[in-house]
Amino acid sequence: MMSTIEFPLKAKLSAAALVGMLALSACGDGEGDGGENGDAADQDFGSADVPLSWIMTAEFAGMYFAVDEGYYEEEGFDEVTLVTGGPSATPSATQIATGTGLAGLSNPIDTGSFIDQEGEDAPLKIIGSVFQQNAFAIFSLADENPLEDPEDLTEMSVGVAPNNEGVFYAFLDANDIDHDDVDVVSTGGDAQPLINGEVDAYIGYATNQALSVELEDYEVDYLWFHENNLPFAAGSIIATEEMIEEEPEALKALLAGTIRGWQDALDDDEAAADTTVDEWGADQGLDHEHQLLTAERQAPLIADEWTEENGLLTMSDELIEDTHTAIEMVGYEVPDDLFDLSLLEEVYEENPDLRE
Repeated sequence: MMSTIEFPLKAKLSAAALVGMLALSACGDGEGDGGENGDAADQDFGSADVPLSWIMTAEFAGMYFAVDEGYYEEEGFDEVTLVTGGPSATPSATQIATGTGLAGLSNPIDTGSFIDQEGEDAPLKIIGSVFQQNAFAIFSLADENPLEDPEDLTEMSVGVAPNNEGVFYAFLDANDIDHDDVDVVSTGGDAQPLINGEVDAYIGYATNQALSVELEDYEVDYLWFHENNLPFAAGSIIATEEMIEEEPEALKALLAGTIRGWQDALDDDEAAADTTVDEWGADQGLDHEHQLLTAERQAPLIADEWTEENGLLTMSDELIEDTHTAIEMVGYEVPDDLFDLSLLEEVYEENPDLRE
């Protein structure tokens, strides 16, 4: 039987000192394909925690469906608990590396930052990707400061939150723009300075901060990163090397349930917004229209021609290379074998109908 074990972090205890601790211990035999395509009775993975990379918004709708529709249970879990992230939460990469959770959700840039900082004491792998393309964009008010191509930034002031500085400068580098030619203004994590006229443009998520501007009835121009020389995946599913070696069947079950949940979420944007606002994020005062727009706008970033043929969460060799390059452009050194999609490949080999 697999059970979740929490390891509290102490203020003076580094992440590196805790690596190797396991969140799960198993006594199930791990046999069978499980879920809708195998004998779920042959699997018993107990309970598992999955730390998220942010607060509970529609960004994680597929996992909400996987819990609500019982897909994780059908794949062999007694319970899967989604652990909210956010500004005050311990980063999911830290939680996974230090033994809290079976697997987690993390931006690959954040994962790269953790690995770069901890080095050999951060044996994390990316085992799948929810987003085929990131939602990062630099955006402006179309009526006041039209933004058509990266060179326009040299004539603008750009609001950049401290946590986005690395990826912003990587975007400038990718487009051969000298950092000194852009007026960078340090801002908070929302685009209010753009609305207030304090900056000409702002870097954020087209599925989040930019929508808040649009909902104030402003027309917005976008420079999407993935359309302007800095493509990379997002919504990385991460696990430790030790967990991949010791609990592969549990991770495969989690991947299969997540795929099924995202198939449902992508099929019904309205339902994705409803469950986010009314249930999973009910204590956060989320706006339904905003979450509906998030679900609609993120859908083509999650499901595209590649996933239609190869399945959700998978990544092409080109996308892996692009993401690895982006991490290094931001300034983080990561191992060449950061990505390990072998378990995901097994999931689809054993459950080919999941591609439908």
